[in-house]
Amino acid sequence: MPFRLFTSLGNEVREFRTVAPGEVRMYVCGVTPYDVTHLGHAFSYVQFDTLRRFLLWKGYRVRYVQNVTDIDDDMIMVSRRQGGRPIAEIRDENDAILRADLDRLNVLRPTVYPYATDHIPEIIETTQRLIDRGHAYVVDGDVFFDVASFPRYGRLNGLSLAELGKRENPESKRAYKKRGHLDFLLWQQVEPGDPSWDSPWGPGRPGWSIECTAMAVKHLGTQIDIHGGGSDLKYPHHENEIAQAEGAYGVEPFCGWWVHNGMLQLEGVKMSKSLGNLVLARDLMRTYEPDHLRLYLLSHQIRVDANYVAGALDGLADRYERLRRAATSVDAVPARPAALQRIVERLEDDFDVPGALEEAAGLADAVLVGAAEPGTAAALREALQILGFAFAGARGPATGDVSP
Repeated sequence: MPFRLFTSLGNEVREFRTVAPGEVRMYVCGVTPYDVTHLGHAFSYVQFDTLRRFLLWKGYRVRYVQNVTDIDDDMIMVSRRQGGRPIAEIRDENDAILRADLDRLNVLRPTVYPYATDHIPEIIETTQRLIDRGHAYVVDGDVFFDVASFPRYGRLNGLSLAELGKRENPESKRAYKKRGHLDFLLWQQVEPGDPSWDSPWGPGRPGWSIECTAMAVKHLGTQIDIHGGGSDLKYPHHENEIAQAEGAYGVEPFCGWWVHNGMLQLEGVKMSKSLGNLVLARDLMRTYEPDHLRLYLLSHQIRVDANYVAGALDGLADRYERLRRAATSVDAVPARPAALQRIVERLEDDFDVPGALEEAAGLADAVLVGAAEPGTAAALREALQILGFAFAGARGPATGDVSP
């Protein structure tokens, strides 16, 4: 059965095919580490970690890039609020907390973990290419992308320019300088004392979306297979990335599969740092085992919004214990193909992880009551390794393997 995966570009499930045979080029938007990360981030990175693991199990070579946005409005604001504390210190402090959380959740380390501030030359080069190709213009030291020059703008979101113009847009800055309402900054002048770099258009710093385009192209090439991120990034960030990459390099499509994870809500409200309604993964892992939390996160389909409520993990305690006991039971017989295949078929069908866990729970029950055929426990172990559970022996930081 071929692997079929949903892409937001066209809102369809398609058979997965890669640009280069046997190789997956995968980019997932990382955090802006101006403050602590929360359970919503864990939801995203555990989901994409599991997709990556499944592709590895299928025999692909996966090059997985996850960036760090370490220069933007929020980083500068926090630095000012803390009396001019260096942004690099703020970044490193919060990034270390995130990495520690993801290590405990057994999330594989990225192949490349690039910082935006280490890619200023690439950002400037990409911006200049857009100017040269007629997709960007300079106004008094600021450089804007000209949305009108890119006819496919809006296709990812399935909306017209007029419809997009009615939506909230955090990149809509300096309207008095722009030609068009949807035009966005690629390079911007800065306030005195703020971080800046020299450029052909004067000292300044990058816009938001151009950073990811430059880093993705630098580390994966001008065409990639999977671009992941939260559904809140679909517009404008990912729409802008498509316009920038395809406009600068003349390739289409920039990305074959746009995979967006749903938002994790708290009691029905989107969990976010700006709202302050945060549940922290590290706090939950003081009470629950990391694999128990991983089970909760994977019990939700990747692109569906999840609603966290107090005690949500308690409802999975019995399933977690049954999976753990069955997977660690002694079974010297090799994995039974038929038992494993039922789980794999769920994953092949649009990455149905909750369905795969249902199948795994059924195998666990059979093992524990002594009704399973020989090799079922081994099949269950292999399936749970595909899903990244450390108790089943999945490689990763939680089992001492910090390699990508």
